[in-house]
Amino acid sequence: MRNRLLNLYSRNAQVGAGIKAEGNTIYLYDYIAGSEADAQWWGGVSAEGFTRQLMAMEGDVSVRIDSPGGDVFGGRAIAQAIREYDGKVTCHIDGLAASAASYIAISGDHVVAAPGAFMMIHRAWTLMIGNSADFRAEADLLDKIDASIAASYAAKAGGETDWIALMDKESWFTGDEALALGLIDEVLPEQGGKAANAGKRGWNLSAFDHPPVNKIPAPASEPAPEPEPEPAPEPTESDEIAARERRLAVDLLTQSA
Repeated sequence: MRNRLLNLYSRNAQVGAGIKAEGNTIYLYDYIAGSEADAQWWGGVSAEGFTRQLMAMEGDVSVRIDSPGGDVFGGRAIAQAIREYDGKVTCHIDGLAASAASYIAISGDHVVAAPGAFMMIHRAWTLMIGNSADFRAEADLLDKIDASIAASYAAKAGGETDWIALMDKESWFTGDEALALGLIDEVLPEQGGKAANAGKRGWNLSAFDHPPVNKIPAPASEPAPEPEPEPAPEPTESDEIAARERRLAVDLLTQSA
């Protein structure tokens, strides 16, 4: 079994923008790392780095998200930091809130999706080595993680939705679909004909089973044809005389050598 999480990290190492804070806005435009050491090695945003930025702020805060997800426990720690913040936190899904980023997004007091933004929920992944008993124990742990995440979706959305069934299918939601399910509170209107789109940073989503957008890059444009070389000018009478004089000079130099 390939490690999908490392696949996600390695194929997006040059795509994310890390974490940035401007005023009372935090930009989470990267995947979620499991620790600060992982973030230093693989890139991405750690819970430690996010929490430092958040706790340095006062008053209401906006968290702007465009992330393909990442480490489950790193995501849970970021979500908890948002829930424990003293002021109001508005989470904006600017492009993509997938996997671990989905429950970061719903941890805000108010959750807003840009037009064209997507959310994705799925069951937890792992990679391990061991015997049959180890694998059974790991499967039990994954079931507990899935149940915990599903409970978070249910707490936000209310209702009787079978979140485990939706996670099992790797479900991708538009903003309107997420709003109808109760995962978000608002979808922003289109403005000036500009809309966000899933993976707007060019995320490589090949680690997932059913990404909504074909990420194969467009073929390179055909190179412009090279101009035809201009024909050499016809020699004139003066050119021919000059050529004869050069040949004569060469002959004289050769004879005197």
